[in-house]
Amino acid sequence: MVNDEKYIKLSINAKWLFVVLNELEQRYTGKNKNFFFRSNEDLAVDMGVSVRTLIRAKNELIKTDLIHSWQAHFITNEGTPYEKRSEERITCYRILK
Repeated sequence: MVNDEKYIKLSINAKWLFVVLNELEQRYTGKNKNFFFRSNEDLAVDMGVSVRTLIRAKNELIKTDLIHSWQAHFITNEGTPYEKRSEERITCYRILK
């Protein structure tokens, strides 16, 4: 992690989330893709914490300049007249530092 005073105040869970997100980025991104997605439930399992703890850590980490995060939907039947967004939302992540 960057040795900067503003990151020292992050909770241990926010720091752990950053480590986990970095590992997932290595696993799920590549040449043509510079972001990845995870559901809150999957990310909580990855971290070994409850969803509630994950959400608190994620909210804390999103306020930094370490990650970029946004909501997305899966699209079914892409490119057809029947294209539809899924009801389920996922969270996309991009590591910035």
